[in-house]
Amino acid sequence: MLKAFLLAAGLGTRLAPLTNNIPKCLLPFAGRPLLDYWFELLADAGCLEARVNTHAHAGAMREYLESEFPAKYPQISESHEPTLLGSAGAIAANPDFANGASEVVIICADQISDVDIAAMLDFHRQHGDPLTMLLYRVNNPTECGIVDVDADARVIEFTEKPQFPKGNLANGGIYIVSAAAYREIAQLRQFDFGFDILPRFVGRMRGWTWAGVHRDIGTHTALAKAKLELPSVVKTIASRTEAQPAIFLDRDGTLIESVHYLTHPSQVRVMPDAAATLRRFHLAGYRCVVTTNQSVIGRGLLTEDGLRLVHDEMTRQLAEQRAWLDAIYHCPFAPSSDPAGIQEHSHRKPNPGMLLQAAGELNLDLSRSWMIGDTDLDVEAGCRAGCCGSLKLVATTDVNIAEERYAHRYDNTHCVPSLTAAADLIFQKVSQPELPCVAVGSF
Repeated sequence: MLKAFLLAAGLGTRLAPLTNNIPKCLLPFAGRPLLDYWFELLADAGCLEARVNTHAHAGAMREYLESEFPAKYPQISESHEPTLLGSAGAIAANPDFANGASEVVIICADQISDVDIAAMLDFHRQHGDPLTMLLYRVNNPTECGIVDVDADARVIEFTEKPQFPKGNLANGGIYIVSAAAYREIAQLRQFDFGFDILPRFVGRMRGWTWAGVHRDIGTHTALAKAKLELPSVVKTIASRTEAQPAIFLDRDGTLIESVHYLTHPSQVRVMPDAAATLRRFHLAGYRCVVTTNQSVIGRGLLTEDGLRLVHDEMTRQLAEQRAWLDAIYHCPFAPSSDPAGIQEHSHRKPNPGMLLQAAGELNLDLSRSWMIGDTDLDVEAGCRAGCCGSLKLVATTDVNIAEERYAHRYDNTHCVPSLTAAADLIFQKVSQPELPCVAVGSF
């Protein structure tokens, strides 16, 4: 059985004031706690049990660790440290954690990465060494643990933060160790992995080099760079799994209150049931993706940077309620006003371009996906994309009338009064599947 130990107890002082009230490893990336990305990576690698050490803002971390997670995530436990024990000391405080494990993945969790843990595990098992260390190239070798390897990737030299580095191949803070090596590390009862543990394994550990995204978030500059790399991380992680179902959501009138030509973050108000509904969908294994027409850009009322600020505020409000979106797609073009009826841009709903782009980039299974919105454009876009169903949000008093109207236009398209009702209906339909929605008329 594969287990994981995530080192997440650090103070994060260099990231103040962001870390004044929240652990560094819970900082939101697109509204999603950093630690949650690691749990997904571990789940995809087949990890069944994970332990997280805590210290700074332990109450907030404990609340998060005790919340609900998707069924595929590892079973999660906490190791609280009233006094910081260090990266090696955390292992020493949990000597029995390797019991029943084939290997333990030890992760410094204050990083953003698209690392393929399953591939690293295969490398570790093929070579049979007690420890395998993730390596990556850095621009600041004097601030890292620098490694030299031979032709067989065996580590022949390791120096923590060298004054005169021989190269830039660095310790990436992810280790796969055998159960016996884990116990050996625990018995050493040392403080720091880089200074106290790794030098003892030189000659009997290997380096596995990762060329993808792998970035420590310890400073404000590093954090900003990591957030810019997040879309790439999300797409890479998604590409390695089986295609996932998605919930596509319109923005205005669906996730947030409808404001005519919304142009400022102060106008953003998330719907009362938006966060809870997103949490339900994520727990059930759906990706949650916004697809929104934003003609305010094409009309010259808002810039792309301005729209980013609006979406940052929407993301912030959702994150306050422990909810997030996997991606946001927008079409900036205004509708055509040409009397000859020039074809609208392929991404502007009711065309399915945004949904098709998301499906390609995020590895989504459209045949198991749903569209939720408050206009006919949303419903038609979902059906044109090949979603298994589309739901339109309407006033409670109009549900029956609207439902009858849509029955003549699309199969498996329904009208509901709220996001909560939409989720209820989707889960009901998934347990009793119907045919994908097919156009039987036109708007």
